[in-house]
Amino acid sequence: MIRRPPRSTPKPSSAASDVYKRQPYKGKPKLEKRLDANLKLIDNFVTQGFKKNQIFITGRSCGGWMTMMLLARHQNIVAGGISFVPECYGRLTKNYKVKKIGVEEALKKFRKKDGSGPADMRQMQIDEIKKSKNLPVLVFTHPKDPFGGLLFDWVEEISGVERIVVSEDNKVNGKSCKVWGKAIKDFHDIDRADCFKEFNPNILEYIESRI
Repeated sequence: MIRRPPRSTPKPSSAASDVYKRQPYKGKPKLEKRLDANLKLIDNFVTQGFKKNQIFITGRSCGGWMTMMLLARHQNIVAGGISFVPECYGRLTKNYKVKKIGVEEALKKFRKKDGSGPADMRQMQIDEIKKSKNLPVLVFTHPKDPFGGLLFDWVEEISGVERIVVSEDNKVNGKSCKVWGKAIKDFHDIDRADCFKEFNPNILEYIESRI
């Protein structure tokens, strides 16, 4: 019996890959599908008798980004939202050295490397969120978050948004932050750290203000 090596799929040339990255996204993005799924979930709760002012939508990372998108489009569908370390386009802060070269230059590098498709989609979603006249969302960010840590000053331009910068380092109110008993290394996990419970009063206050 002769065993033949598996046929390898030819890799596209760098030129072909570049063309692919720069083409418009085809089909419905996964993020939009998640948004639709959450709308159905909210509708199910309302159908069961829950009042809209008793429903809050929350999400972290890409889910936090989607939370802002949903409420920008459907402001009165729930009482409000909470967004933890939002970002949906990779480790932008770290990979493109935002702290060193600044937001504008970093986003240019993002566009050059990842293509105009993802860059345009991200900016389009930001523009849609910023058009909201009143966005009832509590947003938690950390400057050392490798994803969107240094890319979220724009949310402060939106009426209704309350942004909380968790910390400038690995401590909250003098207490070191740990995740599963170990010192935090990836600040995208800051909302999972034990020190984050210091913000429970802020979250409860926000919820009470919206009910």
